[in-house]
Amino acid sequence: MSERKSDKDKLPWIYRLILKLPKLSLESLSEDLQGVYWVVVIPIFLVCEFFLSLFLLSAFPFPINLVVTSIIPVAILIVFVKIQLERFMNWWDLTFRSQPMRWDVKESVEEYVRLLQKQKRRNLSPSAEEKDKKED
Repeated sequence: MSERKSDKDKLPWIYRLILKLPKLSLESLSEDLQGVYWVVVIPIFLVCEFFLSLFLLSAFPFPINLVVTSIIPVAILIVFVKIQLERFMNWWDLTFRSQPMRWDVKESVEEYVRLLQKQKRRNLSPSAEEKDKKED
């Protein structure tokens, strides 16, 4: 955990700022409701946001209408950048910082030979299952 914290301290200030934003999470909802959220609620929100932008562009004078209209898309962009940054950091940690896999070939071969012997005994005698249970 401390290594992860020190990695966040090495990031540029804009990334640290983005990571400090509150996380939007749907984990408290069941998977069925999450599907409804992504299939129904988000498209409706985006369509409403489009019409709201058209209204705001025509309702306010020139410099103000661009600022007011860009608030929602900028907020969506910031959330998207935060999610992508977290995913990239998780991918980076899993790909480059994880411990290398320990290959113990001798132990694996011995285990494989034991399994083959066990299977061979099963095929030879039906009462071998009882002996295998005793071995395990």
